Amino acid sequence: MQVRAQFTGNVTNVPELKTVGAKNTPLKELNIAINHDKKNRDTGEYEKTGDTTWITVKLWGEAASQEFGKGDLVEYDGTIVEKQFTRKDGTEGRRLESDYVASVVVKYSKNGSAATALPEPF
Repeated sequence: MQVRAQFTGNVTNVPELKTVGAKNTPLKELNIAINHDKKNRDTGEYEKTGDTTWITVKLWGEAASQEFGKGDLVEYDGTIVEKQFTRKDGTEGRRLESDYVASVVVKYSKNGSAATALPEPF
């Protein structure tokens, strides 16, 4: 089952451009951490809950040419799916991955570059 998602989070890896398949299709994977906040009813301030959601965003083709850096704050719009996998120790695990990516926008970059967006549509 896929779910429509919009979120803002931080890139936690150094994304590398790879090519896959017989057609050498460009692929870039971003590991994104979403840190959760909750509004304190007494103070009206947002406080960190300590919860983090991890999502892998896969950018294919022309979308993979966009530059991202570790620590960049990005805004995602698209769909996500839950995938099962087997860990190295043989146990089963689950992860969230992008399915259809409508856009990924760099809202803040640690290297000081301006905010950028993926070309629409892709």
